[in-house]
Amino acid sequence: MNSVGSTNPKWLSVFPALAMIQDEAWLEALRAAKEMTMPPGTVVIRRGDPCQNFLLVARGTVRVYESSESGREIALYRTGGGDICILTLSNLLAGTDYAAEAVTEDEVSAVMMPMPFFQNAMARSEAFRNFIMTTLVRRLSDVMRVVEQVAFQRLDLRLACLLGQLFERNKSSPISMTHDELAHELGTTRVVISRMLKEFERMGCVRLQRGQIELLSSEALARASRD
Repeated sequence: MNSVGSTNPKWLSVFPALAMIQDEAWLEALRAAKEMTMPPGTVVIRRGDPCQNFLLVARGTVRVYESSESGREIALYRTGGGDICILTLSNLLAGTDYAAEAVTEDEVSAVMMPMPFFQNAMARSEAFRNFIMTTLVRRLSDVMRVVEQVAFQRLDLRLACLLGQLFERNKSSPISMTHDELAHELGTTRVVISRMLKEFERMGCVRLQRGQIELLSSEALARASRD
């Protein structure tokens, strides 16, 4: 982990709104920030740990999820390049420990800003405070959408939508994701996911392979997400 050591680090280019801020409180926080690279599968946040840094993701994807004592998981949201971590933000603002967990999905370049410098920038930099509030509203909408889907949308529709998003992100190439991983993503069990995937295969949407799912018809999958 190396100190940024400059008020114009390379990672700042993916945060154009932050790059425009020039007041001293923000520049002081910027100088205190530290950049680090984490391999896939790195646990970034553990439930119950104290929140001591504000997290910005410059490159890669961090998955934030909730887990139960039984081991069931559900994804809350993902933080990608150019995003701030709403989980660390909410805990810093509330002064509470982490209430969820986060792990890297691929190689991630992240920036850690120590809590005292973040708090000082929030108190003294109007531009930084406006950026934080605007981002908070947008990302909370993402979390509320997850809550709405869990509460009101059928699981098969949620699975079809998720597969559609994954295939789109992977440019329609086969996705390497196990039934267990999909179950964790949607907060259900592997048995339920396997049954639904077999039905999607019967409908001509996908072909199931060992450790992979191949897209056969994006149109059929889209219909499955609306039925």
